[in-house]
Amino acid sequence: MSDEVVTLNVGGMLYTTTRATLTKYSDSMIGTMFSGHYVPTAFDQQGNYFIDRDGYMFRHILNFLRSGQLCLPQGFKDFDLLEAEADFYQIPSLICAIKSFRQRSFAAAARHRQGFYIEILDFEETAYFYRFYSDPPRGINTELKNSGLVISGSKQVLLTLPLPEKTMKDLQIGESVYRTVNLSSTSCPRMAIIHHLQGAGWQLVMTSFSNSTNSDGSYMVHKYIWYLPVT
Repeated sequence: MSDEVVTLNVGGMLYTTTRATLTKYSDSMIGTMFSGHYVPTAFDQQGNYFIDRDGYMFRHILNFLRSGQLCLPQGFKDFDLLEAEADFYQIPSLICAIKSFRQRSFAAAARHRQGFYIEILDFEETAYFYRFYSDPPRGINTELKNSGLVISGSKQVLLTLPLPEKTMKDLQIGESVYRTVNLSSTSCPRMAIIHHLQGAGWQLVMTSFSNSTNSDGSYMVHKYIWYLPVT
């Protein structure tokens, strides 16, 4: 049965492979679907198994199942879409490979760009804050423990943002070129920062999201990388 040839119709695109390839990761959703313990109920008019997902993205899913490696074409940008498909098929190793490939692609592109970058972490709950920052930024207060922003970048760039007066004064102290500021959601509304960046010509070049629940509580974090070209 493992070498049985299987034809799939994924979102209107046909793919031919073997059952062994589809069940390579037995604990994944797609591995379970074709393990023999689960009987697919959707078929197209030709009798092929039908999966109502993105047909184009499935080529990358299938290639990963075949080789165990993520090989994407040069200039690939649909990371969010591909990650959503990998999440649907529940292939953890592929999800990790996509995140790693995305970070490498961003770093390579950044080396050839002339301009400024800032990183914005939009988080809720304190568990994230203390897990990733062994020494929390100075000035943390009870408001910030619920939700807020952590913005990192060059001091020169941070001073151009619509930050609270106290934060601006703190930024002007010291000689460090790169700084990190932490802002409560009440002291600096998220949308005020976003509107300023868009109006000033900044480009959103990367986003990511994570969430977790454990004995410390739950947290979720959106990460944004913004880029301002030098003209």
